Amino acid sequence: MIRINLLPHRELRRKARQQQIAGLAGLVGLLAIAVVMSIHTISAGKIDYQNGRNQYLTDQIALLDKEIAEIGEIKAQTQELIARKQVVETLQSSRSEWRIFTECQTRRS
Repeated sequence: MIRINLLPHRELRRKARQQQIAGLAGLVGLLAIAVVMSIHTISAGKIDYQNGRNQYLTDQIALLDKEIAEIGEIKAQTQELIARKQVVETLQSSRSEWRIFTECQTRRS
C-alpha cells in the first residue's frame, strides 16, 4: 500500500482557514468601529440639538423674567397712582363740603 503524506496539504488548509478567520475578524472589527462611530455621531448630534433647545428656553426664561420685573414695576406705579387719586378725591370732597358750607353761610347772611 502506498502511503501519501497529507500533512502539507492539511497544513496549507489550516493556514488558509486561519487567514480567512483573521480577515473576517478584521472585517468584523472594522464594522464594529464603524457602528460605534456612527452611534457616537448620532448621539453627539442629538446632544447638540438638545443643548440648542435648552439655550433657547434659557433665553426665553430670561425674557419672561424681565417682563415679570416690568409688570411688578407697573403694579407699583399703579398703586402709587391709586393712592394719589384717593388723596385728590378726599381733597375734592372736603373742598366741595367747604364750598357747600360757605354757600350756606352766605345765604343766611
